[in-house]
Amino acid sequence: MNISDSFNTDTENDDEQEEKCFEPIFYFEHYKYEKIPSHHFNIGDSVALIDQEQLDEYLSKQNKTDEKPPLRLFYQSFGIILSIYPLLSIKFTYWPLSLTNSNYLNRQKLFRLEHLLLIKPFLNLSDNIDKDQLKNYAQDQIRNVENNLTDDNEYNHATLNNSQRQAIKNALENRLTLIQGPPGTGKTETSAWIIHLWLKKFFQEGQPILICAETHQAVDNLTRRLLQYRQYRLIRYGEPRTVAPDLHKYTLPTQIELLRREKQQSNSNTTTTNKSLYGPPKPKEIREIISKCQILCMTCSGVGILEPDFKFPFILIDEASQITEPNILIPLVRITDQIVLLPPIIKMAEAKPLLERSFFQRLLENLNINSIMLDTQYRMHPSLIDFPSKVFYDGSLKTGIKPEQRPIPQEIKFINKQIPLMFVDVDQSYETIHGSNIYNRQEVELICQTIQTLLPRRQPNLSPIDIGVITPYTRQVKEIVEKLSTIQVPKGVEIRTVDGFQGREKNIILISLVRSNNENEIGFLINEQRMNVLLTRAKCAMIVFGNKHTLISNNLWKHWIESVPNVNSTQFINECLIKQNQITDQHQSQSTKQYTHNKYNNSRKSYPQ
Repeated sequence: MNISDSFNTDTENDDEQEEKCFEPIFYFEHYKYEKIPSHHFNIGDSVALIDQEQLDEYLSKQNKTDEKPPLRLFYQSFGIILSIYPLLSIKFTYWPLSLTNSNYLNRQKLFRLEHLLLIKPFLNLSDNIDKDQLKNYAQDQIRNVENNLTDDNEYNHATLNNSQRQAIKNALENRLTLIQGPPGTGKTETSAWIIHLWLKKFFQEGQPILICAETHQAVDNLTRRLLQYRQYRLIRYGEPRTVAPDLHKYTLPTQIELLRREKQQSNSNTTTTNKSLYGPPKPKEIREIISKCQILCMTCSGVGILEPDFKFPFILIDEASQITEPNILIPLVRITDQIVLLPPIIKMAEAKPLLERSFFQRLLENLNINSIMLDTQYRMHPSLIDFPSKVFYDGSLKTGIKPEQRPIPQEIKFINKQIPLMFVDVDQSYETIHGSNIYNRQEVELICQTIQTLLPRRQPNLSPIDIGVITPYTRQVKEIVEKLSTIQVPKGVEIRTVDGFQGREKNIILISLVRSNNENEIGFLINEQRMNVLLTRAKCAMIVFGNKHTLISNNLWKHWIESVPNVNSTQFINECLIKQNQITDQHQSQSTKQYTHNKYNNSRKSYPQ
């Protein structure tokens, strides 16, 4: 390639000419009979210039066993593509080190251009780019996407609101899209549509879409929801012991076994033993399985075990606001085209400023990229969303649900009949600590009594799957499970930690906050993200159990407790838990208000998840 610089730019005055003559803009053109190599660069892309000869010289001096140095050590400069035809022109942020000497340019020199992800927002080059050319290119791309969407009849008739459609449109048009999805706003449905349209419009065999989350449970939740929409060729990558049993058929070992059986059947002359069917996977088999799938689902850290050659044109990262930078960078280095980032950390005093700041937050704070917020929730009774909307989302979260679409359970007598929410002050309780294990037996008793009331032995109106119990501590989960096993209630109530309930929802949520001490220590509960998860899992009703004196030491919890109806534990047992005969009388006198499990399910099916 010939490289020419912008020294001869005509300007209106000497000062401007002097400034422009030092602009590091280079034009790459055909040299004699050699053509510019084929590439996938577009206007506005960020690149790094590498001195390939210097890199080759360094590598030639290394032993074969030595670890290869990172390419960034040989970066000469960073730049942005200004044009791609007829000349490939690049403006660099500063003069490349190898190109500052004119004599150096007079001999043949081999350079290499590398695509750089997420560098463009730092370059501050917008004043010097050919704006008309860049604008025209961008408008052409947007028109192509909009025309494709207009022609998609299925998409046109989908029940999506404006903010969801805007998020989907951004994900199709931009290389990086940040989507903030508050609880119940249809984040999973939006994700499913993004993935569906990526596959429909851009998918090429051998280049699957990568879907990641921080935890195995979060990956499982998103995988299930995707499979509810369509039966994709999907791989749930991970050890079977870390994957939910209902997804085992999508795991790599199962798929490799199927592959081996298929090859065995196609080759009748070969006798295959059980050992060869179930043996450890070979790298060639892993590559074959992944190359045949459309979607690869795995944790962020799990991406690190894939072969370095695996690259993905599209990556969607769920719950990105909870992932710290080291973990999220593992999948990001595999990207070749587009990314969508969709939004619990233990306190460590010295590392807190860094470790508690997610990559998603850093992008929002430091880059000139506007995130798209899904602004309408379809999960919670309107009274349940008031506090989260005001405190966590500046009051911008709207509701697409009417109160009558989220019926209040008659088994509990709420203080305010219009608000299916209350805080039960367990003022006589004390937490028990064994090492890092913390539990609260008084709250265990109250939780179990409440479940007994909701699921009476005779003619229950609710099903166990309608009820969820959330607590911040694993030991408290164990205590509740063990206590429930000793009393006669139907099995099926879901009991998990806060992190385990991420992405989940139930008609009725019971929360045990556990902490009760004279030092006013609230541990995990100080984390606002966890508080947001806790308070946004219920669809129809929520009851929170905790020690008021301990909790109000934290301003945010004090604010919440003061904003909701309060009772003490004695009042709750005597006045709020309705006996079986009272329930029967109420349902007989109000025959038009049958709060059955079927009605809960019907109301759920009518709205996006």
